[in-house]
Amino acid sequence: MKFGGSCLQSRAGLVRMTALVAAEPRPLVIVLSALKGVTDALYALTDAAARGEPADVGPLRARHEEALLDLAGEHRRQAEAALAPLFGELERCLGGVLALGEATERTRDRVVGLGERLSVALAAAHLAQAGIPAAVRAGAEAGILTTDEPGDARLLPGAAAAARSALGDPAAAVVWVVPGFVGQDARGRWTTLGRGGSDTTATFLAAALGGVAILWKDTQGLLTADPRVVARPRVLGRLEYLDALELAHYGLPAIAEKAIHPARRAGAPIEIRSFLDADAPPSLIGAAPGTELAIACVPEVVMLDLLELAGDMALTSEAAQGSERGALRALHGIGRCLEALADAGVLPLILTEASPAGEATVAIKARHAPAVAAALARRAPDLEVRMRDGFAAVSLVGSAMRGRVGFAASVFACLAAEGVNIEAIAQTASERNISVIVGRAQAHAAVRALHARFVEAPAGA
Repeated sequence: MKFGGSCLQSRAGLVRMTALVAAEPRPLVIVLSALKGVTDALYALTDAAARGEPADVGPLRARHEEALLDLAGEHRRQAEAALAPLFGELERCLGGVLALGEATERTRDRVVGLGERLSVALAAAHLAQAGIPAAVRAGAEAGILTTDEPGDARLLPGAAAAARSALGDPAAAVVWVVPGFVGQDARGRWTTLGRGGSDTTATFLAAALGGVAILWKDTQGLLTADPRVVARPRVLGRLEYLDALELAHYGLPAIAEKAIHPARRAGAPIEIRSFLDADAPPSLIGAAPGTELAIACVPEVVMLDLLELAGDMALTSEAAQGSERGALRALHGIGRCLEALADAGVLPLILTEASPAGEATVAIKARHAPAVAAALARRAPDLEVRMRDGFAAVSLVGSAMRGRVGFAASVFACLAAEGVNIEAIAQTASERNISVIVGRAQAHAAVRALHARFVEAPAGA
């Protein structure tokens, strides 16, 4: 079970978490995020210290001490004893940043990862007071062994066996309490798993231990569209792993893309449940295909136009010989662009190539544009690339569209009826995704139109 920060806003959230855990058989692993807002506060403290401003951890300390008010006696003393060295570590790290006037990426990892390590100390104390045997296992103690990349570490191949060794005793009548988002590298240094790191911790452990990953959220489950855009989205009852991957990549909230991979590889089911209504049916992600469609949106997209690829002069003279010289040069140019994206750690949203002159367009999330521009300057400085901003990607996703003749035409007709101009189009060979690039100002209209036509309308309409 994973409990996100939005579930752990205060001591009331910890009390509710305790009640949900008490109803479960043991052994059980729970994965916790930091209390809501704590990670942002830790980033802000680090930035302040790097600017030469003495960091005041008092408000953060008070926030965690408030969560102790429901504890009494020995349980409260144990929680206070667990929190004290963590706040000491935080103050030492921030003091070092202040003295140096800068914060390295590895220091940031250590500081921001303290949010999860603080929350598990609180949770273990609440569980113990409720009479539930609980033991904290953090980082390598839980088998969360990672590479050493700051800010976006990856789980090592041997991590699953380590997790089974640490937490896999079926006779242990205990709740293992594990901080999400953080791990440790081969030298024992704290690392972080990047965006969606707590979800990834939970699905990885479920896959390693042979269980179900239950992700408790402050939503009803996976929705057919963003509720901030569509007034009445529906809860997706069941969807296949690859459908969930498409939705996560193309912007639907509630689960991180990277969290789906370990579960899919192991065939471990994922349930997304409502922390506010535990009796509500969950969204199930697994091997069985679903029958519903959903609409996702990436609201800020940048288009990279690769121009005059047939004239790419970086191609070797040997490869450029023969009647297919222009095509080879075009492919080489596209390949160099993709290498730059890989160098920046960026997956494109769509890639289209339709010009006989070898012109191509790649769409990426706008937040990745600076890293991609720097990578292109390093790897392909002579490649002519034009960046255009002001776009959004809108995607209709689901296995239910597969094999339906004329379905893509009905999508385009739906958008045309709303006056939405399509800048670029892509459909996967699996027929589980139709994505369009539209002007940012038209993104919400496109989402609402597709939702009304393909989700709210009667089946088969």
